[in-house]
Amino acid sequence: MSLLESLIQVSEKAANIARVCRQNEHLFKLLIQEKSEEEKNPRFVEDFKTLADVLIQETIKHDIGNKHEELREHIKGEESNVFKNTVGESVVVQVQEDEYSTASLLNTVLNGDTRAAELLAREVHRNVSVEDINLPSPFVPVDLELPLDDLGIWIDPIDSTAEYISGGQVPTTVRDIHASGLSCVTVLIGVYNRLTGEPVIGIVNQPFYSVHNARWCGRCVWGFSYNGVNHYSIPELPENPEVQKVIVLSSADSAVLKNHFTTAGYTLVEAAGAGYKCLCVALGSADAYLLSKGTTFRWDTCGPHALLLALGGGIVSYTQAQKGELDSISYAEDGNAVKEDIAEWCNWDGIVAYRNEEFLVELIEVLRDTV
Repeated sequence: MSLLESLIQVSEKAANIARVCRQNEHLFKLLIQEKSEEEKNPRFVEDFKTLADVLIQETIKHDIGNKHEELREHIKGEESNVFKNTVGESVVVQVQEDEYSTASLLNTVLNGDTRAAELLAREVHRNVSVEDINLPSPFVPVDLELPLDDLGIWIDPIDSTAEYISGGQVPTTVRDIHASGLSCVTVLIGVYNRLTGEPVIGIVNQPFYSVHNARWCGRCVWGFSYNGVNHYSIPELPENPEVQKVIVLSSADSAVLKNHFTTAGYTLVEAAGAGYKCLCVALGSADAYLLSKGTTFRWDTCGPHALLLALGGGIVSYTQAQKGELDSISYAEDGNAVKEDIAEWCNWDGIVAYRNEEFLVELIEVLRDTV
């Protein structure tokens, strides 16, 4: 099985875990419960959402590491996988070789909540077929000649956790973009070349894409870009006579920036989730995503970056774009970086995500006036 197919499959398994935590009544109560100070555990049950994150992350690491051993030591995620239970025991959350063993480990972390442990373990070990995944176009195996020994993977198990917990849906009036809610939640997997820093494969899975028979269903998109070869699952955009330059951005971004682009004739749409905003650009719902602040990390951008590269776009530094320079975000590893120092993984200079280079050039001309 190719690396691409493995990644698509495990992204859907991750989405299943995210959905079951919200749709199963028992797990959802754990997800949203607020405990008194006397009832709270030192690290965990008060923060069940973190276990959902970690379990997704560790499931991806386990499945990809087993199928592609060259990558096993080079798969990184946002979350730490060490928890303490109520008696102070440190428990390392790792997927075990069978469902029973995984349930047993989770039971320890969950302080004896056997029902929750078994529900989660069942999803972790469930078999997922590509044929069962909602892809924009049918998956056709692609022969990817990749140097697996040189690759690394970044995972953001649940991007936009706040929306995941709060739920709901808040659509805008522009191009079917959602301002907030479950549609803004994504599972992000990005493969990159550790030597060159270039993104190679991007998977963006949207677990809460639509509702059928009162149940959430997802959607998965992917892109591949390496050595001038590009493949992607997103259909070509139709010709659109509507001239509307749409930029998606965060509600917390600069009011000065927003006023500047509004005055320049752009339509601005605020939305949650870095992964979701990048997805809007990839799908053509937005023409660009601007972020002037250093509030995203490599795990937020690696997957979407590869997807956009495959489509002819990319992600560049906001600060450099203001100067008229097109510095692509790099994922090359710093041998001096401390593993626990997430500052090393921050996109400090902000980002500009785009799908069309002509639009980027136009955007930069406007950005240069904001310096």
